[in-house]
Amino acid sequence: MMLDLIGSLAAVSGSARLVVDIAMYFGLFVIVAMALNFQYGNAGIPNMGCAVQVIVGGFTVSALTTRLTFWLVQQGGVKLLPYTSDFDWVYNNQINVSVLTNPYLKSHPFLAVSLLLFSIAVSLILGAAIGWLISVPAIRLRATYLMITLITMADASQIIGRNVVSISGGTLGMFVPNVFAWYPGDRTVVMAVITLAIGLVSFFIFRTMLNSPYGRLMRAIRENEITVGSVGKNVTGIRRNILMFASGITAISGCLLAFYFSFVVEANYQRAFWTYWPWLMLMIGGPGNNAGTFLGCALIVAMRRVIIVNKYLFSKIFFFPIAYFESVLLGLLLILVMIFRPNGLIPQKLLYIPGVNYRQLVREEVRVDWRTAPKASKSGGRFKLWGGKRED
Repeated sequence: MMLDLIGSLAAVSGSARLVVDIAMYFGLFVIVAMALNFQYGNAGIPNMGCAVQVIVGGFTVSALTTRLTFWLVQQGGVKLLPYTSDFDWVYNNQINVSVLTNPYLKSHPFLAVSLLLFSIAVSLILGAAIGWLISVPAIRLRATYLMITLITMADASQIIGRNVVSISGGTLGMFVPNVFAWYPGDRTVVMAVITLAIGLVSFFIFRTMLNSPYGRLMRAIRENEITVGSVGKNVTGIRRNILMFASGITAISGCLLAFYFSFVVEANYQRAFWTYWPWLMLMIGGPGNNAGTFLGCALIVAMRRVIIVNKYLFSKIFFFPIAYFESVLLGLLLILVMIFRPNGLIPQKLLYIPGVNYRQLVREEVRVDWRTAPKASKSGGRFKLWGGKRED
């Protein structure tokens, strides 16, 4: 009887953990996929380097926030182990964070929350800076060369994180302060709620921008940038601003992931995970459609987490190692979507400008009396219209 009760409690706990995990990753991928839709779906910028911005957010926590926290804790009277050299930074990290820093943050909740807000703000700024740095060599390139350049930069960022120990502990990784040490319950639930809230705010920010005149300008650049440039618009500058803004938003997801695990290692920010999966979500939902991107995120995240939890059952079905199943599924879904649903589950709707009566524009019949046009040119350029109620 007792064993049955323990088993049922474990099952409930496992189900709750699965829900929290799905909610957390859904919030993270909503941020990344919405930013990708903002760039590619509406401005035609094929950003294949989303992992660059995400990894910048994670490195912000490990390289900047952790050092700042250590300094503040030392100012508060806590004596930490040495952490200036690369060796001490890695091998004294667990004791400095778990044993010395987290108890101090537990008794200082205001400082802990301030560190979280500081990390999000700095990630936003550094992500935008990386977006500008990426745009300098790449923004004038054509789509194919732009994608190749951004893919290369994504791999380069991982190589830097793997070899520069002072950033994120190299291949061993490092623990980061628990900014929710003061919370008596499960901190991952709080992180999931915060991530979902930030994802929802990002959704409304992108939606507002896309419904603005600037959003219509972005779509005009996507359709024909030569025409937009011919009317005096700085196409290169606009594309740079779009890349910077979306990169800053994307970097927030890397920051939130670092606090969710309380651990940062470059292997958590792989290009396939943070670039190709968001692209699949975007293609399944429908490029240029925020609601479609939202739906694509929900479907893919739920599917991936269920596969991860039930890998043992899937291993009995497939003849190849189950570790490759996600990669095979990624490629298969991309091929099927491109063949059967190239516009996604929710195709992009036509853009309607508020205050414009499109039915009247379509139905209105205008006839010009060209015989009076030369005379009208001499009298100030006014000519007579039939079918309308005014003269222009």
